[in-house]
Amino acid sequence: MARKKSPSRTSKPKKYCFVVEGCTEENYINRLKGLYRNHKVGKLENNKGGSAKAVLQKAEKLISKYANEYLGYVLWFDEDTYFPQDYNIKKSLEAKKNVEIYMSVPCIEHWLLAHFQKINLSQENDCQFYVNKLKDYIHNYDKNDCHLLNRYIDTENIEKAITCYPKIGKIPDKYFLNH
Repeated sequence: MARKKSPSRTSKPKKYCFVVEGCTEENYINRLKGLYRNHKVGKLENNKGGSAKAVLQKAEKLISKYANEYLGYVLWFDEDTYFPQDYNIKKSLEAKKNVEIYMSVPCIEHWLLAHFQKINLSQENDCQFYVNKLKDYIHNYDKNDCHLLNRYIDTENIEKAITCYPKIGKIPDKYFLNH
């Protein structure tokens, strides 16, 4: 008589689903994946720019579709695309135990600048200010150049950025570095 097979155990997911605002965030995450092989990224969804609301809505759809297939959901967008009317959807997602939301203030270029110099997190400049400052280090900076970050971002300046901008620094620290 053949032995009955026991139902296979489903193992706990070991990776996170990232939902990002645009090409620059996606390029940055891909750069981290290239530098740190033992990363915790299972799925990377680029919302193709636009708004924080679109990122939040895409995350809601992914959470309802995939539920617990991932350790959690990591959302990353720019503050300059976040509006007060997005507050309720953001609060609803923040209340979920498996969702973390990161907001670059005012934009990802401020975070990228932290890879090259000390930054003042209490400064209130517009995004174009940081784009222009970033061009001092990445002369041909273009948000949509998928390979540009590969030439300028390395492990040494990632460590510097984590120190300069601790809140966004949690992304590489928590999901890519092997602590």
